[in-house]
Amino acid sequence: MLTIIIPTLDEEAFIGKVLGNLKPQLSAKDEIIVVDSFSKDKTVEIAKRYGAKVLMQPKVGNGLAKTEGAKKALNDIIVFVDADTEIPKGFAKRIKDHFKDPNLLFLGGLTLYSSESKAWKFVYDSYSHVIFHLGRANHAITKECYVPPNNSAFRKNVFLKAGGYRSVVCEDADLMRRLPRSKQIKYDSNLTLTLSDRRFKSNGFFRTVGLWTWGNISLMLGRKVSSEEYKEGY
Repeated sequence: MLTIIIPTLDEEAFIGKVLGNLKPQLSAKDEIIVVDSFSKDKTVEIAKRYGAKVLMQPKVGNGLAKTEGAKKALNDIIVFVDADTEIPKGFAKRIKDHFKDPNLLFLGGLTLYSSESKAWKFVYDSYSHVIFHLGRANHAITKECYVPPNNSAFRKNVFLKAGGYRSVVCEDADLMRRLPRSKQIKYDSNLTLTLSDRRFKSNGFFRTVGLWTWGNISLMLGRKVSSEEYKEGY
């Protein structure tokens, strides 16, 4: 059974669509947890309307919100998606099918982007493909387990034992360095989600990627970059 975890802050424009797409895919024993940072709009009201469990948490970062949701999860498999995500049909079933393997610990999918511009969509999606395949190649060489923070699934006990996500830029790379090196990970390029490009529009694509790159370099040097330095989405 799955627990889907979604961090939110003023997401009334998106949360209804993601929950509406998820709900028909889930069984009675699956659950959705929305971790909300005291939204001032109708995010919480909409989430409850779709039967999601809502946890209220001060704005302490996207990473910590996800980890709080994981701590309260009732199910063994936890799945992380963002509020501005387009969920395709068969998404939940595909995850469940993978985790029929009792030895599987982690699952990573491919995150794409929507955009009004075909040119920018090509740029965004090309970047996403590069990161996805670099993560898979790195795992093949080092057994380090990188999975994207907005299209991934974990065994809850392994995720929490590693300390979960923290409130840093590149919380996925930060977690990778604390997860056990393992062969028991699956990269599925057909497990796709489509995110809004609002973050790139707000902060600029190259500035955002530059910050992510700096965050990764800082982690390799033993320094964490606080998510407070990243003004959008945290």
